[in-house]
Amino acid sequence: MQKPSKNTVLQVALKVPFAPYLDYLLPEGLQAPEAGVRVLVPLGKNKRLVGLVIGHSDQSEHKNLKPILEVLDQQALLDKHTLEVLQQAAKYYQVNLGEMIFTALPAWYRRIENRPIPHQFWWRAKGEIEPAKTLLKNAKKQQEIFEYLHKHGPLQSKTMSHISASAAQICRQLQQKGLVDCAEVCFLENDSVKDPGFQLTADQATALGQIQAQSDQFQVHLLDGVTGSGKTEIYIRLINDLLAQNKQALVLVPEIGLTPQLFQEISQRINGQMAILHSGLSDGARARVWQHAAKGLVDVVVSTRSGIFTPFKNLGSILVDEEHDLSYKQQEGVRYSARDLAILRGKIQQIPVVLGSATPSFETLNHAISGKYQWLKLRTRTNQNPMPSLTLQNTQSKHFIKGLTAKTIDAIDVHLAAGNQVLVFLNRRGWSHKLICHDCGWVAECDDCDAYLTYHKHLDLLKCHHCERRYSLPEFCPQCGSQEVETMGVGTEKLADGLAERFHDFAVVRFDRDAVKTPAQWQKNLEVVRSGQPCVIVGTQMLSKGHDFPLLSLVVVVNVDNSFFSTDFRATEYLAQLLVQVSGRAGRAKTKGEVIIQTQFPEHEFFQMLFKANYQTFAQQQLLERDAMRFPPYTHMAIIRGQHRSERVLDEFLQKLANGMQQSEDISVMGPLPAPMQKRQKLYRMQLILNSNDRRSLHQTIYQLKQLPLAQGEQQIPWFVDIDPVNFD
Repeated sequence: MQKPSKNTVLQVALKVPFAPYLDYLLPEGLQAPEAGVRVLVPLGKNKRLVGLVIGHSDQSEHKNLKPILEVLDQQALLDKHTLEVLQQAAKYYQVNLGEMIFTALPAWYRRIENRPIPHQFWWRAKGEIEPAKTLLKNAKKQQEIFEYLHKHGPLQSKTMSHISASAAQICRQLQQKGLVDCAEVCFLENDSVKDPGFQLTADQATALGQIQAQSDQFQVHLLDGVTGSGKTEIYIRLINDLLAQNKQALVLVPEIGLTPQLFQEISQRINGQMAILHSGLSDGARARVWQHAAKGLVDVVVSTRSGIFTPFKNLGSILVDEEHDLSYKQQEGVRYSARDLAILRGKIQQIPVVLGSATPSFETLNHAISGKYQWLKLRTRTNQNPMPSLTLQNTQSKHFIKGLTAKTIDAIDVHLAAGNQVLVFLNRRGWSHKLICHDCGWVAECDDCDAYLTYHKHLDLLKCHHCERRYSLPEFCPQCGSQEVETMGVGTEKLADGLAERFHDFAVVRFDRDAVKTPAQWQKNLEVVRSGQPCVIVGTQMLSKGHDFPLLSLVVVVNVDNSFFSTDFRATEYLAQLLVQVSGRAGRAKTKGEVIIQTQFPEHEFFQMLFKANYQTFAQQQLLERDAMRFPPYTHMAIIRGQHRSERVLDEFLQKLANGMQQSEDISVMGPLPAPMQKRQKLYRMQLILNSNDRRSLHQTIYQLKQLPLAQGEQQIPWFVDIDPVNFD
């Protein structure tokens, strides 16, 4: 061992694949930075990298250590609790500590050179609306911005870009007229807090009391509430309790689209500072939220998945809304689950974690049934409305009008005529999902992926939704030369077009990744729905959860039958969650709700169990089947995935990995097997599926597998491990 006589050895985590950390010397005259501080270090001959100090030592097993170049932070960027979360997460997900840390850090902190973090201003309307409207009668855009702020504020100017591209400039003009306030942190003063005087239901009061009784210790609470049962009201009251104790709250939501809505609901009811954190923000804005939370300048952070790593000065609780949602699982890089890390963080910091859902994941439900989580049930809607009525419409031998039956169109007509809104849900975008030759059966497929091409009418192109490659529309069948080539099937674009033709007196608003590409487009569409005018909403999965549309009375679900033929054992779980969530959008206020599901299999036992009983009964029956088959949550699963241009090379490589595993009675290995989509972006994809009764044995086996020596050619084959996968592809 080398023992530096004067210098301290710093253990520095870097984003490198070959070691959890590297040793560096602290130059003489510098005070040793604490763990969690970033440093600039040399690597190799001429590289300079940002690293994070994770510890100190007075000795190293390596000789000729290089000194660090610079200390980048005056105070620790990550506190000891967050560092411990990252260390345990790296071990669990079988990745290097440096890779885990640099997954957590906002991009701003990963770079060597940055400008100062930019200011992010929040705006809030002052005074009453009528005097302001009189003052602004000759300034239409200023009046629109003021009214929007008065109704929805406080907001950042870019949130209002759908009203005007010059929203920031207009806000400054309103400030000069004394009509708005401005601050770097989202300020909420006592006089702006609204008390709607909600009377809690018996279920809500019981659930709230049980969470409050354990507010100073670690406990996972499952808030299992039917749609419209008032989970958000419980979140708000818990947050107010935390603020009264000078504690902070982290609220996780599954998607960007849900952050403004929940942010607004909470902001109107608390006396504290708030921030939003998601991937749609600039790098500087995300770094600023980290700064504010770590210093205690914000009390509540509403965030998507990556917010689980945010440092807080005094975090009091973590709330995970829609805990079942697949968006909480990262699907590239480090494949972590934000929900599971929320529970780990709660345990490390000894704070309560609340998991909210109308359709809890089977893993979470199993923990609740076993007593590991406290199971809090909300079984009545706060408005006392019954759950929507359900019609399973048999579509066999039915004539469709751009994806909808005549009965469905008649039902839409009735609801619109009554002044209500309608949601037509289809989890498939584009115009048609196939282009087919009626003479020879040829179907247009992507050259690079095992996938059919989708026709997009507004582009007049065929598009692969997996690699985004585009193709022009062929005039003749490339296989037989026939002109009998037509589109087949229906997507959201075709649905919306057909509805606009049929109901031309009403707005048809489309929510999918083609129609809504920016936050401004999302906000603009949302404003049409919020206007309260009768309209038809056409959307994909982005509209299936969390959104509250009070005037929505009818939900139509199109084409859900594919899940019955899936090879993934979780397919029916996900379908059940989707149907319950999207059905729950109907009848949430004074309107009576109705749901129509178009299916070729109305007698399928899936529908009978889910809707004639309820989600809990369905889930518990499915759990019995999972237990009998020894599938998660009763076992522990990991998938080793690889990809290569040569199918043979990849198969041989994965077979070598399978042969190299120390076989155990506790572990079964299936494969190598082709992935459900065998080829994507010109690469063949295969996998090994590991299933075990013992988590420790599974992790030990994977750890040993990663130590296997690889031949030179094998080192170039991309492969990774997915711990606790949420799907097979």
